[in-house]
Amino acid sequence: MERVWITNGSTSVAPVVNPLAAACHDEFVPTDIYVLDNPVISDVTDAAMSLMKTIVTAHGGSEPSITVETIADERDFQAIIEYLKVALEASTDAAASVAIDVTPGRKFWSIISFRAGFEYDVDHLYYTHVDGEYFGESFPTIPRPAIELIDFTEVF
Repeated sequence: MERVWITNGSTSVAPVVNPLAAACHDEFVPTDIYVLDNPVISDVTDAAMSLMKTIVTAHGGSEPSITVETIADERDFQAIIEYLKVALEASTDAAASVAIDVTPGRKFWSIISFRAGFEYDVDHLYYTHVDGEYFGESFPTIPRPAIELIDFTEVF
């Protein structure tokens, strides 16, 4: 079964890859990954993509297909919505299990993604909470009580 991970880029790597590592640890190992990017954060996205492949393969998955959608203006709301629509419709067409991660990126990116998750009835709508003293650290170095993968499909 195909599993799709939909996420946003960020100004640092940890908020992008830690949720994926936590989800893989909980046995959601994606076959396909979609990342929203813009020119200001493209260097971070490049680094995150490399780590995403490593995380997935380290958890027994095949190297995932990664699709990056770059938008020129981070406030191009229509482009953000279109990115999500394309990713979610491709996932639906493939009958894939879908997880949206709303942890990284601009809050309005997360808000739009959060709403899309409920609108498209995704399987998982993740947010990763990290205790303040471990903010910016990588998943393997964070004690498990200090990091929590929250699935909002189970909260609501």
